[in-house]
Amino acid sequence: MTGSSQNNRAIGIVIPGYGHPQFLAEAIVCACEQEIDRPVKVVVVDDGCRFPETGEIVLQLMSEYPGVLHYLRQENTRLPGARNAGVRFLMTIEPELDSIYFLDADNRIAPYSLKSFRDALGDDPAIGWAYPDISMFGLSWGEDGFDIRETSPDYVALKHLAGNISEAGSLVRIEVFKAGVFYDETMTSGFEDWDFWLYALEAGFKGVRARHSGFLYRRRPESMLADSRRLEAVLISRMRTAHKGLFQPKNILSLEQAEAPIFAFYVPETQDLLLTSDPKLPPRRIPLAGFQQMVQDWLHDPREAFFPDYLIVISEAMLQSLEREGPLLRWCFWRLKEWALPAVQVSFTGADTLGMEFGTPAAISFKNRADFLCVRTAVIKRQLLAVGAAELPSDYQMETIVSALVRSPFSPISAPQDPAAAETHPDNNNSETLQAGFIELLRSWLPVERRVRHMARKYAGPSCERIRTTLVADLCAAEGRQVYPANCGKRRAMIFINNDQLSDKLALQHFKALLKQLQRLDLETLVVLEHDPVDFTLPKDTSWLPFASDIVPLPMLSGELEYRVYLGRRVSVKLGLMANEDITIFAKSCEILIACGAAAGLEALGKAKAHGAKGYVWLDPAFMGRGLAAADQFAKLLAYEHAIEAVVVDQGDAKYGLSAEGFPIAKFQAVNAFFTSLSNEKAGAVTGAGSCVTSQ
Repeated sequence: MTGSSQNNRAIGIVIPGYGHPQFLAEAIVCACEQEIDRPVKVVVVDDGCRFPETGEIVLQLMSEYPGVLHYLRQENTRLPGARNAGVRFLMTIEPELDSIYFLDADNRIAPYSLKSFRDALGDDPAIGWAYPDISMFGLSWGEDGFDIRETSPDYVALKHLAGNISEAGSLVRIEVFKAGVFYDETMTSGFEDWDFWLYALEAGFKGVRARHSGFLYRRRPESMLADSRRLEAVLISRMRTAHKGLFQPKNILSLEQAEAPIFAFYVPETQDLLLTSDPKLPPRRIPLAGFQQMVQDWLHDPREAFFPDYLIVISEAMLQSLEREGPLLRWCFWRLKEWALPAVQVSFTGADTLGMEFGTPAAISFKNRADFLCVRTAVIKRQLLAVGAAELPSDYQMETIVSALVRSPFSPISAPQDPAAAETHPDNNNSETLQAGFIELLRSWLPVERRVRHMARKYAGPSCERIRTTLVADLCAAEGRQVYPANCGKRRAMIFINNDQLSDKLALQHFKALLKQLQRLDLETLVVLEHDPVDFTLPKDTSWLPFASDIVPLPMLSGELEYRVYLGRRVSVKLGLMANEDITIFAKSCEILIACGAAAGLEALGKAKAHGAKGYVWLDPAFMGRGLAAADQFAKLLAYEHAIEAVVVDQGDAKYGLSAEGFPIAKFQAVNAFFTSLSNEKAGAVTGAGSCVTSQ
């Protein structure tokens, strides 16, 4: 089809009619008299209205707008069914439709509205609909009879999952309906338009704001919207179930990475800002001027504008070293979020232990040395607003800074272990230099802009400040905890292994073989190292590290005092409350969990299963020789059998011993069959990749 014929394709308008004959004529007239250089087709769907005036009004006006206005009467199906009927009718009488606009019988549009919506829709096939700001009239708060509600100045999918930012009075590209997206006709209690947009989002479309659209929404004391607010919790729960893929943690984290990154890295030498939520993913680079505009938007209207929660000041050389950092990187930044300290200077050092500790700079880090500075932006906001239009004082000092020391035996950041040598180390990043870079950045944001919004305009969209807690953290973390920053786009497997097991040569060999096989299947692997809280030293053989994407140290409860009783036998408990929550958080970014033998991670498989992760036990004899006696390990496997998808084991004593204890035979799976099933799941994931929604 040529471009000129594309521009001549008709635009349809669907007006459901039920119960408001006194307003219907206004809606019909404004729909039929649109000032646009395209044919317009209007259909009024009389949804079994009990008032005869509805049909009479339409029939009278059809003579005024021949070939434009159409009338369809049907048995009452409620609003979703009436809209669907109108869409199907228009697609039948006008096969080459361009788009369809939904206008409720009690609302109005200006003569220029359709053109404004169509201009906003543009020619990008990924833009599925153009939505308006909502100009309220009728029962209005505005003194002049109108007030305007902005739901989202720019379309953000993450906002749309938290609240409906698109009014039903929107123009929808015909390809959305051709993709099979229609209203759910069982959504008769409200929020049917929000539900419709989520279906469109699942199909790969997104919205765009139509500025100055001329859309007028009539507010009445009792309306369907008012009723839906009373049932809000029930309706939202229903939508989250219906659109499960959209609300999966992986999709939420993907949207956060694209639309609302939580970390901003500032490099003073280049004055570049890099935005990301996952420190192992390529960041989005923006110039300083662009970031300064983000700052002003955030200070002016934090409810409307997303802004990173953490600003990290780092040198170019250290940034490159950090980008090469291995499997401890995500865990390190997760710990920074968990501690939520106002300002932290972070130093890396080589060690035979693995961990991160916080304290005063003098007590825990090298004098005058830091690899990067991490500042919470809430602190920055307080400082900027306190100063306002004035400049920072020349003797301005940062708030109290805490030091964090990351100990890692495999860190490519080659910081010396000797504090004396650190003073003259060539890669040293002076903490004062980093602080000076931060203060200089702070100065560049002043003065704080003063903006004025017209008293009749209000922001009515979901609060960006709350989306991280009411949507992202709620779905991707545990209550009161922080999200683990893993958004690789790949399938992920979490493997639990006791640190002591890696000291056994045979167990280490088999563990490395498992990691290699998972890597061949293109799975990212998160290795949870269960260790004694008092004495934790990594084994000298770290040849398995290149096959691990992430490593997380997880302290166990000490001793054998904690236990439960199952079928008359003691079952040891090794995970404390915090460790249980940690695993639940990690599991939300993983599809597969594998416990090497009767690892402590078994205790968290049930919670992970509730979030869709499959839990397996790798019953290799090499993992049964340390820790609990075999009988005690079998007792633990039996106790958590309900959460185990399968026990992976070939023929051998371990299989016979466990089955003799009463473990279901149907839950045993051979090693080759296990890897084949993972390979098949990978193929299925690739086939269904279109259902994973990311912001474009």
